[in-house]
Amino acid sequence: MKQDYITCVGGDESRAAFLIKGDENILYDAGMAYSAGKMIENIKRELKGEPLHAVLLSHSHYDHISGLPFLRKEWPDLKAYGSVRAKEIMEKPSARKVMRELSEAAAKGAGLSHAPEYDDEDLRVDVVAHEGDILTFGTRRVQVYETPGHTRCALSFLVDEDVIFASETVGVTLGDDYMPCYLVGYQMSLDSLKKLRACGAKRIFLTHVGILTRENTEGISGLKKYGEFSAEAVWSYLEDEIRRTKEEIVEIIERCPTEEERLDAMVKKYHKNVSEAEQPEAAFRINAAATLQVVERECLERKTDWRGKERRQ
Repeated sequence: MKQDYITCVGGDESRAAFLIKGDENILYDAGMAYSAGKMIENIKRELKGEPLHAVLLSHSHYDHISGLPFLRKEWPDLKAYGSVRAKEIMEKPSARKVMRELSEAAAKGAGLSHAPEYDDEDLRVDVVAHEGDILTFGTRRVQVYETPGHTRCALSFLVDEDVIFASETVGVTLGDDYMPCYLVGYQMSLDSLKKLRACGAKRIFLTHVGILTRENTEGISGLKKYGEFSAEAVWSYLEDEIRRTKEEIVEIIERCPTEEERLDAMVKKYHKNVSEAEQPEAAFRINAAATLQVVERECLERKTDWRGKERRQ
């Protein structure tokens, strides 16, 4: 069996760095600072002396970009591609401060005393990518899709009309669990998923998971009701999970009177099988607070129906 040209090279449990080999070698996301050394070791093993040419950044969260400064030390000519919003965020001192704090928390969650030092100036986007751009790396063609919902800066990438590297906007599957990731927009996430569904990809890559196959989706019981494994089945599953978890979060908001109780309920519901090294609870709580605000704003707005009675969207 021919080896796939896409390999996980992440240095930790979060699986946030995948190598796309070719005439020019590309990395999808750059992982975390504390595990950057292991990631680089994995990349070197795969490349066997060949250079790494570029990094495609899906969005600006610390667990996807904080390995970038260490990659630059190893491959100084490397270029990082990201959205214009990601570029703006990564240049903000306040955002860099938060990234450093969360990197420290992740390192401690992994049993380390601290995260390795890096220069904030190396956390940057070198080339801005926009909706519809075709990026060429040797013989590989990568089409860019703007897919906001998880963040406003989220990008997805279609490689050679084969694999769509779907941003975290479509959510993350963790075994039989699904983690909702609509931090800036619920409807925005559904719209982004609809866009990706129409891209014609043969295979679907999910962030923190990898390329979905019949074998690695056996544990996702919710996917079985869509019949034979296929790209369409996966898209239907993901769309329904976005909608289903929205209803769960509505129930949390209506049941829990305080923000702290709501956050505790979110941790219990969606963070129960995630290690501190993979995602510190502090980082999850930041995301959960944003998700609660999105659902409350978009899905609990009171409107009047044709009979003059209030109804919930």
